[in-house]
Amino acid sequence: MAWLWRAFTATPEQAGRWGKHPPNVPLAGPRGWLDNRRAYRWEILLHRPLTLAAHRAAAAAWPPLFSRLFTVALSTLLLACGGGTDEARTQSASTAPLHAQPLAADVAPAATALVWVGPASGAPAGAKVYSHLQGVPWGSLAAGTLVQVAPGTYAGPVTITSVGTASAPIEIQAANPSAAPLVTSAFDFQGAAHVRLKGFVVDGSPWGAVVLRRGSHHVTVQGNTLRRSYMGVDVSDGAGEALNIDANLIEDNRTHGISVGQLTSPTAIASRIGGNTIRRNGHHGIELRSSRWVIEHNIVSEHGSGIGGATGIHLYSASPSEDSGDDNIIRYNFSYANRDRILHWDGNGIQADLWCDRNIIAYNVVWANDGAGIALLDSASNEVYGNTVYDNGQDLGRAASNTGEITLSKAPSTVANRTSNNKVYNNVLSVRRSNVAALSVDTAAATGSNTLGPNLYAPHPYAHPVLRKGTQLAKTLTEVNTLSGVKGNVLEPVLWKNPANPLGHGLALSQAPSKVGKRPSAPDMLGVAPTAGLSYFGAYYTPR
Repeated sequence: MAWLWRAFTATPEQAGRWGKHPPNVPLAGPRGWLDNRRAYRWEILLHRPLTLAAHRAAAAAWPPLFSRLFTVALSTLLLACGGGTDEARTQSASTAPLHAQPLAADVAPAATALVWVGPASGAPAGAKVYSHLQGVPWGSLAAGTLVQVAPGTYAGPVTITSVGTASAPIEIQAANPSAAPLVTSAFDFQGAAHVRLKGFVVDGSPWGAVVLRRGSHHVTVQGNTLRRSYMGVDVSDGAGEALNIDANLIEDNRTHGISVGQLTSPTAIASRIGGNTIRRNGHHGIELRSSRWVIEHNIVSEHGSGIGGATGIHLYSASPSEDSGDDNIIRYNFSYANRDRILHWDGNGIQADLWCDRNIIAYNVVWANDGAGIALLDSASNEVYGNTVYDNGQDLGRAASNTGEITLSKAPSTVANRTSNNKVYNNVLSVRRSNVAALSVDTAAATGSNTLGPNLYAPHPYAHPVLRKGTQLAKTLTEVNTLSGVKGNVLEPVLWKNPANPLGHGLALSQAPSKVGKRPSAPDMLGVAPTAGLSYFGAYYTPR
C-alpha cells in the first residue's frame, strides 16, 4: 500500500545509484550527462526490494547509500508498499488518449556488417568472430550490424552501448532460434539506441536480466526468456523513449517481472510492454512508475510469492510532486491469480495507486486475484471501461468489505480524498464471494465525483448487494441505478462461453445482455470493431 511510504531525495554523489545495476561504463555524447548531474528520487527498498544477502552486498558496493537506510527489519516491512506522502495533488485538466498509436518500427535492411559470437568453426563467411559476448566492441559497431550468437553459455554482464539508426538498427540475436544462447548475467543497455535483442535465455542474473538505462532509447527486447534473476526487465536510471518489451517469457524472478522506474529522459514517444507472459515473480508482475506507456496483450499471473503487497499490473508514483503513473494505457491484458497472503493488503489484478491519474484501463480480463480485480487508490480522472472482472477477492484473510471486483478507495495517509472524476462503465462484474460487492466505493471515495456506470452486474450468488457506495448498499437494479446515479445498468445472469478456460477467451458472453452499454470507439479484446448490433459490456462485444 503506497500510503505507508515516504520517498527520499539524494544526489548521485550522496546516494549512489541505489538500484541493482551492473557496473557503469563511461558515456560519450549527449545522453551521458544524465548519469552524473541529475538528482534521483528513491524510496527505501521499494523499487528494488532486497534480501538480507543483497543488503550486505549492496552496502559493500555503495556505502554512501546505506548510511541513509533504516534497519533491515524495518525495510522488510516497507518492501510491501507503494509510496507517497500526505500531500494532495492538483489534478491536471488534460485527459489520456483513448488509444495510442503503435510504435514506429525500425526498418531492417540487409546487414551492413556481420559479427559472430561463438566457436569460429561455425562462423558464416565474412563475419568478424568473437569467442564471448563481453569481447564484442559494442560501442563501435556500425549501424546495421547483425550480431549472431551461437548456442552455448555466456558470462556477463554484457554492456551494450551500441547506437544504430531507425533505418539501420543493430540486431543482436540467437543464431539458432531453436537453441537459445544462455547468458548468466545481465544484458545492460547504457546509452544504446536503435538496437534489438532477440532469442536469448538469461538465467540467474544478480541484477535485472535485461537493464535499460542511461538514455537508452528505441530499444526492442523481444522473444527472450528472462528467469530466476533479481528482476526480469529493469527500466530505470534515466532510460529514454520508444522502448519495446515484446513477446518475452518473464518468470520466477525475485522481485518484479518488469519494473519501469521514474524516467528522467524525455518521453515524447510512448513506450510499450506487449505480448509478454509474466508469471510467478516475487513482487509485482509489472511495476510502472512512469507515464505514457502502453501495456497490452500481456498474460500476468501468480505474483506475490516472496514479497507482500503485490499486484499483477501496478501503476505507482512516489509522491504528488513526482507525478509518475499518469496517462498510461492498460488494455487487452489477462491478469489472474496474483496473491498477497503475506500482508493481506493487495494481490490485485490491476491497480492505479496514489497520484496515478488519467490512465485508461480497458478491455482487460481479470479474475481469481486475492484482492480486487481492478483497484483505484487515491487516483483521479482514470477511465475503467470494457473490462471483464470475475471471481476476485480470493483472500479470505481480509474483510469482505475491503475488496470487490472493482474498488475505489482513499488511502488513510492522505488528507483529502483524491479518488474523484474517475469513470467506471461498460464493465462486466461477477462476484462469487459472500458479502463482497462487485463494485465497492469506500466512504471517503464516495464523496468524489466518480461516474459509476452503466455496468453489467451478475446477480450475487448469496443474494447480497452488488454495489457498495460508502455506507449505502444496492441489491436490485432499481437500487443500483439510484445509488450509482446512472441509468442503463444491467443486473441479470451472465452466461460465459467457457469459464474454465479464460485464457482461451472463455469469459466472453455466450448471450447478449438486455442492454448495450455506452458505445465506445475502440475494438474489443479480439479486435472486433464497435458496430451496430453489438452489446458493449465487458472485454468482448456480444452480438445481439
